Amino acid sequence: MQASDRPLQGIVMMVTGIGAFATMDALIKWLTGDYPVAQVVALRSWFGLPLLALIVHFEGGIRALATRRPLAHFGRYALVLGLSFSFFWALSQMKLVDAVAISFAAPILITTLSVPLLGESVGLRRWVAICIGFVGVLIMLRPGVGVFQWAALVVLGSAVFYSLLMITTRALKSTESTASLILYPQLGMSLTGILIAPFLWTSPTLVDLGLFALAGGLGSVGIFCLTQAFRLAPAAVASPFEYTALIWATLLGFMLWGELPDAVTLVGALIIAASGLYIVYRETVKVGRARSNRPGINLDDMG
Repeated sequence: MQASDRPLQGIVMMVTGIGAFATMDALIKWLTGDYPVAQVVALRSWFGLPLLALIVHFEGGIRALATRRPLAHFGRYALVLGLSFSFFWALSQMKLVDAVAISFAAPILITTLSVPLLGESVGLRRWVAICIGFVGVLIMLRPGVGVFQWAALVVLGSAVFYSLLMITTRALKSTESTASLILYPQLGMSLTGILIAPFLWTSPTLVDLGLFALAGGLGSVGIFCLTQAFRLAPAAVASPFEYTALIWATLLGFMLWGELPDAVTLVGALIIAASGLYIVYRETVKVGRARSNRPGINLDDMG
């Protein structure tokens, strides 16, 4: 049985991974209330590195870390750095569920940026879905609302960093191992933490130190679960369950801060989710058509 023949297990791993990331985000939001964002980034990286190294060990170990593209890995580290600082800062400024909902723009951005950066083709139908998705983004950004708008724009910026990170993963997957793509950015983040910690440091309590450790561990678990999800199930099966993040964020936001998404956020999130799901569907049709390699004119060529 091939890995892609186990969709139920893949779905379970996807939901678990998304839950781990959502819980990590909630812990980060909690900790940024008492500690500088730079320190939060550093400690999360330090505590996440050992478990991530263990995962890499089972993914091939030292041999899997051999690389022919060191500059590309440095670029990925820079993207992770920008992603972490921007998203963690935004979490300290806005509702957890709002930040998570706006981050849903990432799949739409990945499809959009893949055209100029990877030379991929996007058909008319997917361009329409992309435009509709950005309408959902604008609804949640709420132009003219002031402070919230800036935090929301920073979340959107973090989604751009994430999208570029995923595009580099596509571009490097033929020459670089999964282990190297996972570990090197995290290693760079840990080293950066060592450099910035002496300048921005608040001694954490024992309880908060445990929360930092939990956040780091959850981040590594999330990476592992999502990697496994796409191995066990086709992307078209696993990807839609990324949107369970909104459920996790709503539950955690309500339990910890009494936060609930308002109607505007829900409408925008649903529009983005519908757009993202349609893009996944069209991508599945495109891949299926390429595999069948049937000649002739097909209306599905509109993408």
